[in-house]
Order: sequence, then C-alpha cells, then structure tokens
Amino acid sequence: MVAAALSFLFPGLGQAAAGDRRRGVIVAIPVLATLAGFAAILIFDRSSLFGLALNQGWLTSLLILDLVAFIYHLWAIVDSYLLARKAQPEERRVNRSAAKWAPILGVVVIMTGAIGVHAGVAEVDMSWQHALYCLTAETPCWVTDDSMANASLPPDEGDDNPVVTDPGEPNPSGSAASVPPLTTFDPSSLPSFEVTSNRTDWSTGQLNVLLIGADFGPNRSGLRPDTMIVLHVDIATRRAALIGVGRNTACVPLPADVAQHYAKPNNGCPSYTWSGYPNNPASAELNWLAMEAWNHPANFPSYPQDAAHAWFRGALATEQAVGVLTGLTMDGFVTINLDGLAALIDDLGGIDINVPTKVFDEPCGPAGTWAAKWYQSANCVPIHGGYNVPVANDFSVVQQMIDDAAKSGGKQTITPTSSTTKYGTDIAFTIYPGVQHMSGQWALAYARTREFTTDFNRMLRQQIVLKAIRTKVADPCALLPDLGSLVGDLGGAFNTNLPLNDANAVRQFAGLAKLIAGNDLPPPIEIDPTQAGMTYIGNKAQGYYPAVDSTSWNYIKTNVVGTSLDNAQPGTGGDGSTSGGGFSC
Repeated sequence: MVAAALSFLFPGLGQAAAGDRRRGVIVAIPVLATLAGFAAILIFDRSSLFGLALNQGWLTSLLILDLVAFIYHLWAIVDSYLLARKAQPEERRVNRSAAKWAPILGVVVIMTGAIGVHAGVAEVDMSWQHALYCLTAETPCWVTDDSMANASLPPDEGDDNPVVTDPGEPNPSGSAASVPPLTTFDPSSLPSFEVTSNRTDWSTGQLNVLLIGADFGPNRSGLRPDTMIVLHVDIATRRAALIGVGRNTACVPLPADVAQHYAKPNNGCPSYTWSGYPNNPASAELNWLAMEAWNHPANFPSYPQDAAHAWFRGALATEQAVGVLTGLTMDGFVTINLDGLAALIDDLGGIDINVPTKVFDEPCGPAGTWAAKWYQSANCVPIHGGYNVPVANDFSVVQQMIDDAAKSGGKQTITPTSSTTKYGTDIAFTIYPGVQHMSGQWALAYARTREFTTDFNRMLRQQIVLKAIRTKVADPCALLPDLGSLVGDLGGAFNTNLPLNDANAVRQFAGLAKLIAGNDLPPPIEIDPTQAGMTYIGNKAQGYYPAVDSTSWNYIKTNVVGTSLDNAQPGTGGDGSTSGGGFSC
C-alpha cells in the first residue's frame, strides 16, 4: 500500500521504494520529460502559454495526454503494488483474509484518487474548451432560440430615459439645448471598412476595440447595448484611452456601403445615417442599429447574410457605426453580457468599489398610482416599476441581495416591490457613497440603473465596475483556487470577434493587456452632446435624443476623439513590449 501510494504521488517512487530503483527511474522518465517540457516553456517562452491556452487543437491534445497519463498512472500504481508484494519475505505472504484484502482495498482507494485527479483535469480542459467556443461563437452561448425569434419584432417603444425631456430644458451639462437645422452628410466623406473578424496586422498602429455592454435578460431580445466604450491603444507610444459613446446617440453616420440604403432623411435625421423606424424617433438611437442589421441583412451587403449570423451581424454593424462616428478603424468588439458578468463577479468573491455619489432606483408615477407612494413625479410617464433584477422566477437572488445588504453597514438598502415574474423581480434600492464590497447582482444594479441619472453617469459607473474587476484579477495566482467556476462562467459573460485562435495576435493582446493593467487610465472621454454642438430629435411623448449631423460629426472626430488620444497616458505595466512576456504563476 505504501508503494502504491508513493506511485500515486509520483510514478516511479513506489517502484524505487519496493527495491527496484532502476525500474523506478524508467517509470519516472515520461513524467520527468513532460515536466521538463513545461518548465522549458515557462523559462524560455512563457508568452506562448497564452496562445496554447486559446488553441482548441492544443487543448484537445492535452485532453488526450491526460487520458494517456491516467492509464499510465494506474499502471504505475498497480505495478508498484505487485512489485512490493513480490519483494516481501515468503513468511509474510500468507493467505489470510484480512492480510490479503486490506492492501487490495487500499490500492482501490488510491486508484480512485488517481481517477479523481485526472477526471478533474479533464473537466477543467473541457470546460475551458466550451468557454473558448462561447467566447468566439458568432452567436453567443447566452442567446437562446426564444430571443432569436423575438428579435424579429420591430421596436414598438423608445427609451424611457432620454438625455433631456425637452429641447428648451437644461441638459446634463447644464446649458440649454438648441435646435438648429441638421446639416447633411456628403456620402463621399463616409469611410468604407473591410469587414473581417481576423484582422491582426493593425496597420494603423492602433488597436481599437469596442466594448459592448449587452442588456440581455429574460425580457430582452437581440442585441441592444446598454453601454459602448472604445478602448484605444497606440501600439508605438503605449498610450491607452477610453472613449464613451452614449447609446442614446441618434442619427449616427453609417459606412459607405450601408449608408446608401439609408439615403432618405427620416425622423429628423439627415440622409446616410441610422434614422430609425418611421414615426419612431426613439428607434433612431444607436442601440437599435444592431436590431436593424439583425432584421434587414440586405442593407448590410458586406456582412454575413444568413440567419445564423444575425447576432454577429448586429454586433458588427454597431462596431462599424461607432468606427464611423469616432473616425477610428475598429479592430473588433468584445460583448459583455451583464447578467453573465454578475456570475463572474461572484466567482471572484465580489469586488470592492469606492462609490463616489449616491445611486438609487425606485418605482415612480403620477399621483393616484400605486407607484406614487414611492416617488411622485408628473414627468414619470409611463409608470416606472423600479429596478428589475433580471433573473426569471427566482426570488432567491433577491433574497441574497437582501442578505448582502444587511452586511454592508448601511451602504446598501433594498426593498422588493412586487412578485417575481418571468421578467425578474422589481426592487427599490439605494447605494450610498463610500468604499464597499459588492456581490455580482449588487455590482450589476450599480452598473445598470439609469432611471434617476443619465447615460453618461451610467457609463462612468460601468467603467468603475470594470476597473474593479481588473484590480481583482491583477494577481493570476490568487485566481487558481476558483479556476473551475471562473472557466465555467467565462463564456456566459464575454463574446468577441477578435482572433483568439491566432497565436501571434494573442501574444500581442497579452502584452497590450499588461500595459493597460499597469496603467491608471484617465477618466474616459465622453461624447457630450452640448460640447459637440449636437441638436435633438424627437417629441414630447417619446422624449428627445442627441442627434449627429455633419458639423457635430467633424467636431467629434477632431476635438472629442482627437483630444482623448492626445491626452492618453503611456502604460506602465510590464516591460512595454507586446510579446506577452512576464507571465507569472
């Protein structure tokens, strides 16, 4: 039994302990060679681990290696047991029941342990392969058949939280919004982009990735971004910047080949822009463009046309429209499923956030309504039911939020307002200023709420959450105990069209990530409607939305985006290379 246990710990030790050292060395050679190979990679080519970890073929080979190692491991255990038994003196090899079966039972227990070890490795490998598939699938794994079907429905309502309520009222910047005529676009000024998901040359010397926060829950369909942030990295100077794009932005100019299908003005928008559906100015917001590409592929001729690529087509349309708006050549998108992000934050044990200002969400409505007892406002039309915890038919999630709030020292308060339905549970909540620990659902509530705030403020809060996650994952060694659950939820939180199957690209991503992780990024530059000279479209019933025309477009590209890139700071992480070196743990 001792010999068998030693070979369980390291094949060959049991044979050596049984008296056959030469056999022990021979048995240990495959294990030593494998370990030497991994050690060589860690010492001389650590960055290749990033590429290998994202290579499905290599992961499959690792799974086969684990199976071979499992068989080899069991053989080594049994062989060391038989060798030690044979080496016993004759007088000890008596045929007594207890003496005969106790060691065999012990060996079975040891072999069971070996089965558990290799099964655990196989489970992590297969979970990681599934996560990689979900990360790069052209339809994310969190998109269901029902949501695909519902996405064919045209929008029948606008955003219930426009940036301003009336063109004459103060906007978030404090000045009155003017309503001059919108200047038209010259179609020849609209750029054309090569639509590809495998771009790795970055010939512009920049990496520009659109981060899309997808509001995807039980009552959502298709892709309607909650938030959009452009991550810009200048490869030569190592400068990084974040550029926030409001989802309420309307009349966004389109790539040349798409713009020709939108040559007529509509809803107050100029020609060659996304102007929404007829008689629905709210649908001219940028966050409805993905649904348009989903439903009308012929208007996006250079994009994949089949139904299976509907979601991908919508994300790509959003990415390229943001590229036109900012004047940047986009290299890809990373979609963040906010519901999946909550599970990932829980896997990390929660995150710590220094909340700068009070954030709250609660029901509201005109006098005489049930919601008026919470908050009465003549402008609350339609009635607002409170913040919706987007977990269908599961009050236990809300109960967990209640329990977490009780531990917050008064920094978090929560009150359920109605029964749990297929859309989730409505709650009233308040998050007070100060440093506090947040679970996944509390972080999600902090990041998503916007009824009593603005889209610009919400973008800042979402960036605070992302930075808190970045801080949490800064030490990869600390994540190893939670690797299994992290891997399992990774594919439910992220999706991208970046070429993760390209080893060289992955090495560059890793190196750039070091720069970003080591850089205290300045506050993101927001496309402020007032500063950009944007006007507003819409009406009193549906609200008013900041609209882009040729004049404000030029200002955005030159002053807003250009200024953010000029003010970007060099990264301080790693050695400044993009080789992906410096990997630890």
